[in-house]
Amino acid sequence: MGNEVEAGIEVISRIKQMIEESGINQNSFYQTLRKEPLPREVLKEVFQQYFYYIRTFPQILAGLAARVDDEVIRLKSARTVVSELGDGRGDAHYVMFEKALKGIGVELDDYRTVQHAPEAENLVANLRRLFLEESPNYSIGAHYVIEEFGFPMIVNLYEGFRLYDGWDHEDFNYFYLHILIEANHVDWVHDALLSAAKDEASCEELLKGAGQVLDALNQFWAGLNRIATA
Repeated sequence: MGNEVEAGIEVISRIKQMIEESGINQNSFYQTLRKEPLPREVLKEVFQQYFYYIRTFPQILAGLAARVDDEVIRLKSARTVVSELGDGRGDAHYVMFEKALKGIGVELDDYRTVQHAPEAENLVANLRRLFLEESPNYSIGAHYVIEEFGFPMIVNLYEGFRLYDGWDHEDFNYFYLHILIEANHVDWVHDALLSAAKDEASCEELLKGAGQVLDALNQFWAGLNRIATA
């Protein structure tokens, strides 16, 4: 058991290093968003793509629970899904994000009828593959990346949204909530990963999943920056 924990801790350390070396937490879109206000029509096009990501992810993640034998992994992934859907006490997080957008004068179209940018389609397709088709270990490695880079993402989006006029503080509950709970999400997937890291083959799959989702996410942010600067 001790060797398994050590292996999991090593995987987590390597994933954190991959995230740092990728530059995702300092990506060009964050810099563009925080530099100066963008036209509302550009914001709408940009965040149609982001909304597609956050709207579909809880559904995709929910599919993992039925695919694993390990009850710790099932529990931790299910807890994240419940959290993303409002924990039975509040709005789903994607609804909160729509309210944040409305606070700065942007209302999205129905994500089910919108033609999304190729980078957004690629990200969601990769998430579906990693979480629903590959070995579950791929998805756990991928999920660790998503939660680990989540806090810097929220901070950068929040700082960008603050550049616009007309919003009230309650409009931005999406950001305030995530600043508070993102550490919980990281803790849950941390536990799931430690439970998954049973041997060398498992660790390799965890790292492959992390690397593949990291590539798709970096392409996604580059796509958003392409739209924002066109």
